[in-house]
Amino acid sequence: MKNQFTLYHLNEKGYITFKHKPARHPVYVFCFLVEGEVLAEIDGQNILIGPGQFVLVPPDKSIDVKYFNACKGFDGSFYLEFVKDASYSVLRSNSVIQQSFWFEDAVFMGALFTRLFAAYEDKDKLFLQSGLDLILAQLRPGGKVAAVPEKFLQLVFEKDKAPLSVSEYAEILSVTPNYLNKAVKTRTHRTAIDWIEIARINTAKKLLKDPAISIADISSMVGLPDQSYFSRFFKKKTGQTPSEFRNEL
Repeated sequence: MKNQFTLYHLNEKGYITFKHKPARHPVYVFCFLVEGEVLAEIDGQNILIGPGQFVLVPPDKSIDVKYFNACKGFDGSFYLEFVKDASYSVLRSNSVIQQSFWFEDAVFMGALFTRLFAAYEDKDKLFLQSGLDLILAQLRPGGKVAAVPEKFLQLVFEKDKAPLSVSEYAEILSVTPNYLNKAVKTRTHRTAIDWIEIARINTAKKLLKDPAISIADISSMVGLPDQSYFSRFFKKKTGQTPSEFRNEL
């Protein structure tokens, strides 16, 4: 059973089992969030996962978690052979399934996953199969991410490129800055500048782990060439200066 089905409990620090490096999984991978948020690039598409949302990733899709914050919930994987009924339409889809559960449904899903986790520890295969069937029965294929917010997130978290300004991204996407802000806020509940700042901090933290890169160079590499401003920005967002952060590594 262990090879056919896995289930992990996300902790308060937001640990996600597949977050460390991009990878392809030969199984169905899933995640259900109770709290927090995750931004994952799945086969080139950025998908933002929030509280009450369930995501099912078909086999052989590349997964790269770019950002996560205070996640509580569950993630895991399963082989098709583990499912009692393989006729569910979502299992025939080659697209990522993302579905939101609201109010009582979200509470029910959270309770179901808590019970599934206990059954997983007890190696109760029958309950796990029944619980998985119940989840799959509630999922529906379809539901595309809005084009502009998805493309914006793709650009902001593009590897080895410094984040730009909202107006620069708007120009690239052929929309006005005001439209870009509204579209991103509607889709993600964060403004465009919020995501740009998150990308700057994430990139800076990664670069600070390499002592060979000076803080002045890191400042430029995250799109803030004024080192003094970069240091103030970093401390405002993290509570530490870049030097203090580096010294604790």
